[in-house]
Amino acid sequence: MSETSSNNKRIAKNTVMLYIRMLLIMVVTLYTSRVVLEVLGVEDFGIYNVVGGVVAILGFFTSSLSNAAQRYMSIGLGENDLLETEHAFRQSVTLMFLLSIVLFIIGETIGLWFVYNKLVIPAGRLQAAVWIYHFSLVSVISAINQVPLMAAIIARERMNIYAYLGLFEAFTKLAIVYILMLTNSIDSLIMYGGLMAIVSILTFLFYLFYCVHNFLECKYSFYWNRPLVKEMLHFISYNLFGCFAWSAGVQGTNIILNLFFGPTVNAARAIAVQVSAVVTHFTGNIMTAVKPQIIKSYVSGEKEYMMTLIERSTKYAFFFTSLLAIPIIIEIEFILQLWLGQVPEYTVSFTRLVLCESLFGVFTPSLWIATNATGRIKNNQVYGRLITLSILPLSYLMLRFFSDPKIPFVIAIFSNIIYWFYCLFDIRKQLSLNIKRYIIEVVKPTFILSILLTGIGIIESYLIGEDSVFRFIIIFSSLSLVGILIILIILHKNERDFLILFIIKYIHLNKNRICNR
Repeated sequence: MSETSSNNKRIAKNTVMLYIRMLLIMVVTLYTSRVVLEVLGVEDFGIYNVVGGVVAILGFFTSSLSNAAQRYMSIGLGENDLLETEHAFRQSVTLMFLLSIVLFIIGETIGLWFVYNKLVIPAGRLQAAVWIYHFSLVSVISAINQVPLMAAIIARERMNIYAYLGLFEAFTKLAIVYILMLTNSIDSLIMYGGLMAIVSILTFLFYLFYCVHNFLECKYSFYWNRPLVKEMLHFISYNLFGCFAWSAGVQGTNIILNLFFGPTVNAARAIAVQVSAVVTHFTGNIMTAVKPQIIKSYVSGEKEYMMTLIERSTKYAFFFTSLLAIPIIIEIEFILQLWLGQVPEYTVSFTRLVLCESLFGVFTPSLWIATNATGRIKNNQVYGRLITLSILPLSYLMLRFFSDPKIPFVIAIFSNIIYWFYCLFDIRKQLSLNIKRYIIEVVKPTFILSILLTGIGIIESYLIGEDSVFRFIIIFSSLSLVGILIILIILHKNERDFLILFIIKYIHLNKNRICNR
């Protein structure tokens, strides 16, 4: 019981650190996005995002390697075997380096050909787009090289360092914005891409410095263990397909929109995705904090605790995400006008659809982490991800008959729902997940919360009338207050007591720190 309590406190502490990181990054991201849109213009902003999307498809290596590295290092730490953890790290670095070479070759041949011959780029901006492509490739390769380092930090549950490095990356991007505003002699699009590539390199170097100086297992020398390589490649190969299918389904949609509608629609989608990314940081933070514990609890045979983590992390992630997402869906027109001033066409409808997709997407990460823990990921990463990949051909076929850029977003929502059901089916087979208990513990409370928040928000918006600061404040504050009350009501007593106790302790701790200063 004491060990479980300690694990819960660690998860809560890590989640708080990640939330502080998220809030600061959110403010910086919203500000920089507006300035970048103003400096680059809608067309260049769209070019940057669609060209970067081509590289992002090639960068599916990053996610697959990250999953493998985190799994094997978490297993080693869960078994208190430092040597096994070190071998997992060294082998991950070696495999990562080899795969980054492959990515570079593919990127500078097939990928570059695609940019020159297939993308819809306005006349006179092709060379700038090519420069952006090269810089984006540098950024992705830097991200691949830092995967084992991030895996070590997450496996060690040092979320404060993960948070600090994320803040460093955010504030350097803020500095880039000021440089863009002050410099007029160089093409702004090319300069933006180059500076972003430099930030990615500096971020990698910071991860490297911290891990080498703080973790014994992160002392690298060339390592090649054939049985371990075979096992890791078996795991990576399924992850590789799954990450490719996800990346192609998501980023491929961006390319399809470019082929049918041009870079202006890409700019609208980019803004919608940025708003969604800010909201879904809630999900990512909770899952990042809980992931090592899910894997370690499986390794140690604590199945009941593992199931509790899956249910609670999903439920809490949805609670926090919906408290932000639902008011934004209702008030998005006012928010975009206030934030951007110049709102590209389709941005409002895109943002609402992407946020709906994100809310359904909250249910799958914990189930997916559970399959990573068992290592039996074939069904999830091959058959399950074919559902995600289907977004691409279905969107293309539908757009051939109906010229409406909202179609891929609607298809993505239904794809997420079907993928969630498939993940539930897979976990039920692997770990005897109690579907009835899952519905009662997870689906029922999240459904109640979302229905009540949406209903109250729509009624308030109808009664108050036209968009205004007054309506915005009323809807956000009332939905936040009502949402918190609903959450406290639908939580179990032990969950409610734990949450309240944690908040009181956290406030008391910070009060003491302020007084001591």
